[in-house]
Amino acid sequence: MKRLLCGGAMALALGTPALAQEAAADGATARDDQTIIVTATRREQTLQEVPISVAVVSGDQIEKQGILLFDDVQDSVPNLQIDRTNGNFAITMRGLGAGTGNLSFEQSVGLFIDGVYLSRSRAFQNPLLDVQRVEVVRGPQGALFGKNTNAGAISVVTRRPTRTFEGFVRASGEVEQGGWNLEGAVSGPISDTLSVRLTGRAGAIGDFMRNTITGREENGSRYEAVRGQLLWEPTDAFEALVKVEHSSNRIDGGTTVFNNIGSAACALCNAVRNSGADVPEYPSFRRAARTINPEYDDTKTTMAQLTMNLDVGDWTFTSVTAWQDLDGGVNSDYDGPLTFLESDITEQSSSLFQEVRAQREIGDGGSFIAGLTYIDTDLHIQQASLFGAASVGLPLPLNGLSTRRFDQKGKSWSPFASLEVPVTEQIMLSGSLRYSDEKRRGRARSFNNGVFPPTYLTYDITETRKESLWDYSLRARYEFSRDAYVYLSYATGTKGGGFVSNDALLLYNIRNGFATFQFDSERARSWEIGGKFRFLDGKGQFNIALFRTNFSDLQVSEYNGTAFITGNAASAISQGVEVDTDIGIGDNWRIGGSLGYLDAHYKDYPGGACLYDAPPTCTPRTNNLAGTRLVRAPEWTANGFVEARYPVSGNLYALARVSANYQSRSFFQPDMNPLNSQPAFTKYDARIAVGREDGPWEVALVGRNLTDKVTITQAFNTPTFGGNSHMAMVGAPRTVTLQLSLDF
Repeated sequence: MKRLLCGGAMALALGTPALAQEAAADGATARDDQTIIVTATRREQTLQEVPISVAVVSGDQIEKQGILLFDDVQDSVPNLQIDRTNGNFAITMRGLGAGTGNLSFEQSVGLFIDGVYLSRSRAFQNPLLDVQRVEVVRGPQGALFGKNTNAGAISVVTRRPTRTFEGFVRASGEVEQGGWNLEGAVSGPISDTLSVRLTGRAGAIGDFMRNTITGREENGSRYEAVRGQLLWEPTDAFEALVKVEHSSNRIDGGTTVFNNIGSAACALCNAVRNSGADVPEYPSFRRAARTINPEYDDTKTTMAQLTMNLDVGDWTFTSVTAWQDLDGGVNSDYDGPLTFLESDITEQSSSLFQEVRAQREIGDGGSFIAGLTYIDTDLHIQQASLFGAASVGLPLPLNGLSTRRFDQKGKSWSPFASLEVPVTEQIMLSGSLRYSDEKRRGRARSFNNGVFPPTYLTYDITETRKESLWDYSLRARYEFSRDAYVYLSYATGTKGGGFVSNDALLLYNIRNGFATFQFDSERARSWEIGGKFRFLDGKGQFNIALFRTNFSDLQVSEYNGTAFITGNAASAISQGVEVDTDIGIGDNWRIGGSLGYLDAHYKDYPGGACLYDAPPTCTPRTNNLAGTRLVRAPEWTANGFVEARYPVSGNLYALARVSANYQSRSFFQPDMNPLNSQPAFTKYDARIAVGREDGPWEVALVGRNLTDKVTITQAFNTPTFGGNSHMAMVGAPRTVTLQLSLDF
């Protein structure tokens, strides 16, 4: 704790710049030019008033900085990490997130779009479309947002139809790899009571991985998205909004590379070296990959939503009904130039979401909200691993196709209530309570066609689990003035238990006492104290939060080179500090940024993987990872920017912005092997633009990762290789994009 307080004091002393929280002109997100409105507490409040740590990335910021994909949002938010893996997104907040090994895991960071819960992180792998803002709510949010938000919640709010005619067209071309993007929207009334908004986006991300075997550039993508909305307002007291959207994103190729091929005592490692191919030893934008089936990563999503609001006296009644469908798949190579192992994962899920709630204002700034949430989900996952030991001349019993299938149906209902009461003119107290009742039925099957070790047992297991969970929060806020608040918060969050979905050794491990088919729910309890301040007549803001979160029964699933370890790591702790600031200097300059310090480690983890430098006598069955740092939990994250905007001639302006994003070392596996980590790095971005002051058009040049820094988003022991062989997945390279924006 002493180290935590020292980190907080350092952050205060530095006055470190933070997220550019732009008071946006997109939608009704601002009450004046400097005030940001959020709905993190399920009602509209200013960012300053909300007694929790919230970061906001506006739609205007997303568009102007060339943020196309969801994982790029992390560059603007401290203590948030979003990584692409060989399955789904791995999202961690303050060091807590779902493991990547068990494909049926739901996120510890809840994902929402327009108030609808999305259980699968793959739904966010398609490009962002017509976003008003992204709210990142840090810390347990079980009482306010519901299940699977024990690390936090990310809420995407899209733009609604307007009562005035408006629209935009955005076109861009990327000059480094040859990508392009075209996006447009039109919105306005079609009668006295009806308004529509139509939005579309299509484009391509250019290939950036050179395959030394085929000689081709790979890993480009093609994407498209459409959304239609119809808003009906027959009276001042009632509105109904219908929204339908579809999106897809197809990536051809892969990014898996070696991060140390392995020792001379490793037969498969030697087969790689003797293959005659040009195989890079360590991560770069070059790879040697030979597959029987093409590598790809494909995601398609469809969603329909009806939101209704009715005002009756002092009460507002809301109903949100949504249906969503997701189809995705990924085929990955795990042996470089060999044809020894590739794995194909397909996923199909659908869900029905229904929430009803009633709310009213209480006193001066208080409120009462009560409601009920119902979720019905259906999930199907298949992983097919194709082995070919004979193709590389090795006498291993790994030849043929090993297939695992997982099916799950789940239903949950959850009543909740939230009360915020002004005690005095300066003190506001609030509390929330939620009960969740959930039932799931899971079936896992495994079958093999070929020759496999005796540990690869065929199985067909079906089990049912029921859970009843309580979450609550208590918060107090003290207002010194309209521009200065401090708050104290205690909150809990729970992530439901589930089933092991894709382990070929599951039955063998169950019979030998190493595993169970089910894992338990995990729970978080968190204290947070913070302050939010505005100055310079609202042109400057400074926010700080110190937190300490204890996790019990933490769900983990990590690959140790031979098998997945899935279960509950008894306990962990995450503590740290977050600081952000944004300052307007005069009429032409702005500076800002953010800083996050994080101390996240296991308090107790019996059965965890042995550390990479452990003695040979270490075995996971008797090992304990107490004191070991959590995965995907860098100690330091920071970003900063400087922006200048000046009038040039007539009603034209010129703008220049430079920014930097820093992250200290982050480990991807609990063995703490440096080869399974991303070393500390700094990336630099820049933007220059010319446009009209009244807003009709702008031309800009945007550069991201200007130094072409090679970073990785996933790392692991090469499956079945041994010999200290490791693989990694490479992140995006430098991009330089010419943008043209036209608003009308």
